[in-house]
Amino acid sequence: MPKMHDLFHCSRRGRPAATSAWLAGWLACPHALAATPMAAQQGLPWTTILLLMAAAGGVGAWLSRGRRDPAAQHLSDLAPEPFASLPMAQAAPTMLDQSSQMFGWVDGDGIVLHMNRTGLLWLQSEDLLQAQMQAIWTLPGLASGEQADALKAAIDVARGGQAKRIELKLAPPQQDPRYVEIHLRAVNCGSTSTSPCVLIEGRDVTLRRQTEDKLMLAATVFEQAREGIMITDAKGEILSINQAFSDITGYSPEDAQGQYPGLLTQALERPQVHRRIRSALERKGHWQGELRSLRRNGEVFTAWVSLTRRLSADGQPTHLIGIINDITRSREAELKLHRQAHYDPLTDLPNRRLFEQRLQLAMQKRGRDAEPVSVLFMDLNQFRDINDNFGHRTGDAVLVEMAHRLREDLREADVVARLGGDEFAVCLPGAHAQAAHQVALKLQERLAQPCMIDSHELSLTASVGIAIFPDDGDSVELITRNAETAMYRAKQEGRASTCFFTEGMQPRSVRHLQLEAHLRRAIERDELLLHYQPQLDTATGRVVGLEALVRWRHPELGMVSPGEFIPLAEHNGQIVAIGEWVMRTAAQQMKSWMNQGLPPLVMAVNLSAVQFRDPTLPERVQAILNETGLPACNLELELTESVATGNPTAAIVMMDRLHALGLRLSIDDFGTGYSSLNYLKRFRIDTLKIDQSFVRDIHSDPDDRAIVQAIIQMAHALNLTTIAEGVETDEQADFLRANGCDMLQGYRFCRPIEPQAALLWLQERTAQPPLASAAAA
Repeated sequence: MPKMHDLFHCSRRGRPAATSAWLAGWLACPHALAATPMAAQQGLPWTTILLLMAAAGGVGAWLSRGRRDPAAQHLSDLAPEPFASLPMAQAAPTMLDQSSQMFGWVDGDGIVLHMNRTGLLWLQSEDLLQAQMQAIWTLPGLASGEQADALKAAIDVARGGQAKRIELKLAPPQQDPRYVEIHLRAVNCGSTSTSPCVLIEGRDVTLRRQTEDKLMLAATVFEQAREGIMITDAKGEILSINQAFSDITGYSPEDAQGQYPGLLTQALERPQVHRRIRSALERKGHWQGELRSLRRNGEVFTAWVSLTRRLSADGQPTHLIGIINDITRSREAELKLHRQAHYDPLTDLPNRRLFEQRLQLAMQKRGRDAEPVSVLFMDLNQFRDINDNFGHRTGDAVLVEMAHRLREDLREADVVARLGGDEFAVCLPGAHAQAAHQVALKLQERLAQPCMIDSHELSLTASVGIAIFPDDGDSVELITRNAETAMYRAKQEGRASTCFFTEGMQPRSVRHLQLEAHLRRAIERDELLLHYQPQLDTATGRVVGLEALVRWRHPELGMVSPGEFIPLAEHNGQIVAIGEWVMRTAAQQMKSWMNQGLPPLVMAVNLSAVQFRDPTLPERVQAILNETGLPACNLELELTESVATGNPTAAIVMMDRLHALGLRLSIDDFGTGYSSLNYLKRFRIDTLKIDQSFVRDIHSDPDDRAIVQAIIQMAHALNLTTIAEGVETDEQADFLRANGCDMLQGYRFCRPIEPQAALLWLQERTAQPPLASAAAA
């Protein structure tokens, strides 16, 4: 019986120069006709049989013997022109040679015996004759030596009688890699061969490999995404969740699978929320929004959730894909900022802004219902004495206690707010004059009860002014102004008085009128003075600057708080003259100290909004520098954050003009406004002053600590220095020093003091060596 080796012998004995002649030689081989029945009996696949038939040229003879296979018949019937008109023995080799799959075999040494065109193309062999001269693993199409070794090892395994499948990476020139799945099996080469041959079949699996890579990438993204991902089936049962989902919710895949997503929010969100979500998914196929939920440990968290419904080709829902982002911290930060903007940090009562907003809502609602709204303004009469005799800490404790009493004695619908200092306001929706008067008397009685603060029994009285909407005003501004006017009239009439607003009252309080009149002559009467508070280098403890703070000592009214007369001066325009006096006096004082031998320090002076908007400000500053002889580098102008960001474009122009003079510029009270970082990086500033409201509680409030750290890091990233104001304790100073704050200012080191006392303090501080200064700081 003819052997496979006979076929190979026929194919190799002549090796004509042309491939077509070589194929013709194969077709003429007498042993080819006997090989095909043997292959069929051995149970080889029909692709292999066709390859054998193509090589041996025995298709026609085999069919003529009556062993026509149905599959071969099918191939013959379907063969397109011109193959349909050819004998099967001639068409089959051509069909295999034109196949998009790889067919070939090698001898026991791996030498190529035959390879179709696809195989030659993939292995980058120019023609079959070139391929037959070398082992298959040496052909240039293999991507690397590692691939060649893998193919050689697979051939050795297949030659031993074990079918083998491997995947090879081929490297077409100037193309992406091609991945080919190779099947290898041994076939008998004949009696003259000492080892079997290996039949090789290959198919291009690049697309499958790319698909697998994409699936693997998708799986990696699914598992490693920072957003929680959840997939449900059409019924809404959870099929799969990723690790981030488990991290956010605390539920493992085993906990979540088979559950419904609504169970995660059932305890917190109202049923209407779930109905809105279902409605949006049915109408638009998508919903996103903010939801509150419970982690597995019972902790409440807030998430931004995006839900998308996946549809099949016929439009039926198959899956629901949910993506959740844990926004708990950012929401808490937003709420904290909102609270800082709308609530008094000391008493936790609404501030003036929030009070006016709620008053506006109450007036709108009661106006529709034709019901009155009463507004009470209250002032604590002896509070200044408490501050002066017991200190601000005790005064703060008194304010907290008074706020607590006011909250306790009012209805839930009423609004109580701290307007500033020792002034409070109350909004009583639906209360007429008699009810408002009764509430005022009750509150006065409650506030007058003694309170124990640090073993001190303290008593206060309150003066109350009342205005009623709509009789005493139809706007928030008017009704509050009239209530304040009534309060000042009550103070004038005597402590613990209550007074209703009347048309005959002055539009402004008597005190305000007195302050405005006296303030106009305060400069010429030499009633204004400056106190100075040192600023220390955090690292060395050396004094690097001072801040000039204006005070008003009135011969009759005593010390008037800057918080009281500065807004009045800004309102009537006197702030420009006062600000110029402060700048000139501070510059003269610094120059005088330098002349007395003190090292050059930076003198910081506050600028008001009115001053900063004055287009002649740079010329005024330059005139003061020329007059006093103080170098520009020793003068620093402080702008509040709101002033700098109110009109950023104009602020940039003004800062550029001031910076051109050689001055230093700083942003005061940073963090209390809403600065745009886009503008901040364009401001020609040198220093950011961290507001004392953040410094006060850094030892106990993690949010304040985080905000302070963020401000310091941002400032350093922008090449700005930082100074923290309001430092009162060693713990605050240590935290600021550890986190890289450049300068410190506050009662921990020195209170604002008069010029002569400041000089003595500076001389003593300057005489200390750096290490001693740092230790003292």
